[in-house]
Amino acid sequence: MTNTAASPAHAPVPAFAGFSARDLDFLTGLAANNDKVWFTAHRAAYDDGLKPAMGALIAALNSAFAARGLPFEGEARKNIFRIHRDVRFSKDKRPYKTHVSASLTREGDKMAPGMVYVHVEPEPQAAAFDPQTIDPLDPSTLPSAQGAQDDYAGSGPFVAVGFYLWDRPLIDAFRRQIVRDPKAWRAVETALEKTGLALETGAPVKRMPKGYEGQADGPLAPALKRTHWLVRRQLTAADLASPGLPDLIADVAAGARPLLDFGWRALHGVVVEPARRR
Repeated sequence: MTNTAASPAHAPVPAFAGFSARDLDFLTGLAANNDKVWFTAHRAAYDDGLKPAMGALIAALNSAFAARGLPFEGEARKNIFRIHRDVRFSKDKRPYKTHVSASLTREGDKMAPGMVYVHVEPEPQAAAFDPQTIDPLDPSTLPSAQGAQDDYAGSGPFVAVGFYLWDRPLIDAFRRQIVRDPKAWRAVETALEKTGLALETGAPVKRMPKGYEGQADGPLAPALKRTHWLVRRQLTAADLASPGLPDLIADVAAGARPLLDFGWRALHGVVVEPARRR
């Protein structure tokens, strides 16, 4: 099915044909030349290729989700994350992300709780590391620090589904639901295991959250220590190049439906002040 914009005020959205080698080459080049001069000289590859391809993927995902009864939606204008990094409070002053990403939610807001997040970047390549470049007094020269940019940069392409939460009221509500209905939570874990979708560690806190100390030695402890409740499926270069990528992503989201339903129940009615939303 060819995906087109509903409004005549917008140009038709082309059918998603996969991300091209040129799209991924742009990201590889940006990773090696992360500066304004290089980006400006090559940004046509982003503006005319990579970004429109992500927009076409979002349009195709709308159809793929609807076919599976999944309540996600998005549009290129609102749901693609900026490629410019926010460096105001970061020691890493590189101006650009070396990936493109988007998220789709029930509300259409890319940061609403319960999302499908798509992360596009080249597959990681094993690079030779010269031990002569290590300075024992400078941790930034260690292999573990090379290329570090954020939690996911450099990890390769993937899709993640679930609840990436920052606001304390939402995190607290999710935890309360786990304790309130442990049988339902165990059913979620079992259902995910059957579909081969394992929960990520979820940025856990080191100590049991306040009020849950009595659960420290119980089976719910790992779930209660999480602040994010997500599953992730790694993608390959072949997946990115395939016109079938929207169906693959939608199938992952369908497999994660038990987690989504549990989380939406947990967060129903929880209000977060707009000023606190990221």
